[in-house]
Amino acid sequence: MRIHLLDVLRGISVSAMIVYHFFWDLGYFGFIELENITRGLPLLFAQCIGASFIIISGISLRLASYSSNFSAKFLKRLLVLVLICLAITSITFYLDKKSFIFFGILHFLVTCSLLGLLFVKIQNNKILFIVFVCSLVVSVSNIKFDLPSHFSWLGLNSEVPITNDFYPLFPWVSFYFFGLCVSKHVEIFLTHRNSSCRNDYSKFFTICKGLQILGRNSLTVYILHQPIFFSLFLIFIRISS
Repeated sequence: MRIHLLDVLRGISVSAMIVYHFFWDLGYFGFIELENITRGLPLLFAQCIGASFIIISGISLRLASYSSNFSAKFLKRLLVLVLICLAITSITFYLDKKSFIFFGILHFLVTCSLLGLLFVKIQNNKILFIVFVCSLVVSVSNIKFDLPSHFSWLGLNSEVPITNDFYPLFPWVSFYFFGLCVSKHVEIFLTHRNSSCRNDYSKFFTICKGLQILGRNSLTVYILHQPIFFSLFLIFIRISS
C-alpha cells in the first residue's frame, strides 16, 4: 500500500525547495544580493530542505524493499539517477568550469542508495541504530584530513571545493541512515494516519492532492523547475531591457 502522507511530506519539501531556488535565482540574476540567500537563516532553511529529502529517501528505500519487484525498480531508478547526474555535471561544467556541480544532492542520493542496499534488508533496528550513531559521531566530530581534491565528496577534506550544489557524504549520510533506522516506526504511524484521518484529509483535498502529485513526481520537478525559472528570468530580462 502506498503511504499517501509520505508523498505529502515529500511534496512539502519540494514546495520549499522551489521557493528557495526562486529566491536563489533572484540573487543569481542580480535582483537581490545572492549572499543574503546563501548564509544565515536562508542557508539553514535550504539545509533543512535537503535534510528532509534525505531522510524521506532513507525511509522510502526501506519501505520499497518490502515489495516483490524491488530489485527491478531499484535498478531502473538508479540508472535514471546516474544518467541525470552525468547530465547535471556535464551541463554545469560547460556553463561554469570553476563551480560546476560534481557531487550535488542527486549524486549524493545515488551513493546513499548503493550504501542503503547493504543495510536495507537488516531487520534488527539495533544494527541500523549503531550505523546511524557511528555516522553521526564522524559527522559531528569535524574530522578533517588533507586529502586529494577528488576525495572531497567524502566531506572530510580540510578545504571545501567551490561548487553550486554540494552534499558530501559526511555529515549528510547521517540523515539517510536515520531515515533507514526509523522507517518501520514511520510506516506504522503514517499507515495509521492514512486510515484514521480520511475525514480531515477531505477538508484539505485540493492542497493535499497537489502536494501528493509533487511528492510522487519530485525527481521530475527537481530536474525541470530550474530550467523553467532560468528561462522565465531570461525572458523577463530581455523584455525589460
